[in-house]
Amino acid sequence: MRHISAAAALRAVRALYEGAPADLALLARACGRSRAYLERVAKTEGWLRPALDGDSEALERRLLALSDRLVADLEAASAEGRAAGSYDKGRIDALSAMLRMVEKVGEMARVPERAAEKQKKSDEELAAAYALIDARIVELACELAAAMGGGTADAGPGGDTGR
Repeated sequence: MRHISAAAALRAVRALYEGAPADLALLARACGRSRAYLERVAKTEGWLRPALDGDSEALERRLLALSDRLVADLEAASAEGRAAGSYDKGRIDALSAMLRMVEKVGEMARVPERAAEKQKKSDEELAAAYALIDARIVELACELAAAMGGGTADAGPGGDTGR
């Protein structure tokens, strides 16, 4: 067993708690074992990796946790710069770039949801337009019938003239 500091193990446990993906390297740091050891155990015991591919909620949680950590780091860098009287431009630029990447990934992950919402809205608008067209057709048919019959015809619900 390799020796790691309690602080390193605690950082690994915190990362797992805050939503970091549980890869073998992070698990090894958390439990004080080597990655190679955990790989052997995982293979021998048939450990299953969680499927993250189709789980948009898990991705959303991970992105939120990551953005929270990045914002906290950005706030810390800002406070340190304010206290020191000069800012670490490289660090702030790197954190800003990472936040933009997280935002982009989040937008890409929500594309299917937005497409479904847009389609539903489009379907509702189309249904409303069809209802207006149907009502106008009934109205025109009633007017034509009245003109051909010489009388007046009032259209009831569904175009029923009561005849």
